[in-house]
Amino acid sequence: MHPSSIVPLLIGAISLTLSPVLSAAANVVKAQGSAEQGFKLDPIAPPAINDAAAKAVFTLVDGAKDEASGELSVLNDGKVPTGASQPASNFIFDLGTPGGRIAADLGELVPVKSVVTYSWHGGICGPQVYKLYAANGRSKDFDPAPKRGVDPTKFGWVLLANVDTRPEKGEVGGQHAAEINNKGSRSLGDYRYLLFDVERPSESGPKANTFFSEIDVISARGPEIERLNPEAKIVREYKSKDGKYRYIIISTEAPDLTEWSEKELVPVILEWYPKLVELLPSKGYRAPDVVTFEYKRGIGPPAYAAGNRITMKTEFYQDQLTGEAKGCTVHEMGHVVQNYWRANQTNRKPKETPGWVTEGICDYIRWFLFEPKSRGAGLGKDRADSAKYSDSYRVTGNFIDWVVTEKDEGLLQKLNAVAREGDYEEKLWKEWTGKTLEELGEEWKTAIKRGKREQ
Repeated sequence: MHPSSIVPLLIGAISLTLSPVLSAAANVVKAQGSAEQGFKLDPIAPPAINDAAAKAVFTLVDGAKDEASGELSVLNDGKVPTGASQPASNFIFDLGTPGGRIAADLGELVPVKSVVTYSWHGGICGPQVYKLYAANGRSKDFDPAPKRGVDPTKFGWVLLANVDTRPEKGEVGGQHAAEINNKGSRSLGDYRYLLFDVERPSESGPKANTFFSEIDVISARGPEIERLNPEAKIVREYKSKDGKYRYIIISTEAPDLTEWSEKELVPVILEWYPKLVELLPSKGYRAPDVVTFEYKRGIGPPAYAAGNRITMKTEFYQDQLTGEAKGCTVHEMGHVVQNYWRANQTNRKPKETPGWVTEGICDYIRWFLFEPKSRGAGLGKDRADSAKYSDSYRVTGNFIDWVVTEKDEGLLQKLNAVAREGDYEEKLWKEWTGKTLEELGEEWKTAIKRGKREQ
């Protein structure tokens, strides 16, 4: 072979050897916005559901998770936050530390077409600053978990891109996305491992680390990608065992509550709505057989009922999944069954039922029948002088429980029936118990003083 022919062959050999390194000249596309949900950030598509990262194993290589952060699994669960301040729906390095490193094992070699990272925060924790390394894992000196201070390129890794989504001007908060790809849709290379070397997005404040919401890895040979659709309605319907009642749950504005609702809330609804119907009967009355529950963001109260529809505050439920969420729902189902507004149609001259009666009945059911062990409506001796039977909610619930226990076990049904038909009058308390409402209130307060109303 002529020596001149050897030169192009050597160049070709060098090119083949260095191809993974050359692929590090990746293109980084950045997007920022303030959409309400779903990461609709043109030109970057919303997060994928069935990408190659969906089954990946993420590990914390270096650094510490913030105490408010979600687990690493939030990075590839196909879900995203529904608001800007939901740390549990994001992965966050300890806010007081300078970031860290996260590794992802895709489980097999993947012809990586692109890597996309999403984050959301209302302030300085929104932007993303990191280096992305990749490896096939076949290098003899491969280190799957290089700590900070160690150059990954010396241990079988390739630097794919430097990512920095911080805007030169304007607000830093909102939703951020970064897509790492090659121009012309060429693959970045065949890789099994990814390493994210994450830095703080700001050094101006004492605490700042990115709220990472989701990480996608798109394969050049993967299936057709399914995307999150923020405009798609999430509606689930459930029926009682006897088919008598139907319950509709709409979680479009709280997709992260869809699974919890099905596993945790629906069993409560299936058991307690029929119970409430039995607890609150009246002659000729039929409770709604279809009840709709819908999560809404930014409403005032934790929840409210109107007709056969219950609107639930997304933020409250997200915060109270193991606290008051279920009890609050039972309370509102009580209002649906009460249906006291019907008196305006059934009674020519309806008498107004005091709000403290309406709310007290529902809180009596909630705290003394549904969750008595919580002792949520108990009154200590120190409340004896200030408590009044008409204080509504828990306090009135406590009062009703005392009257039912001490004076008239059928009081709940009697009180509910007259309220529903618009026939409520204060004098009825004496007819039912032999005591006026004020006299009952004083006896109840005496019971509180004696420590008998602490539930």
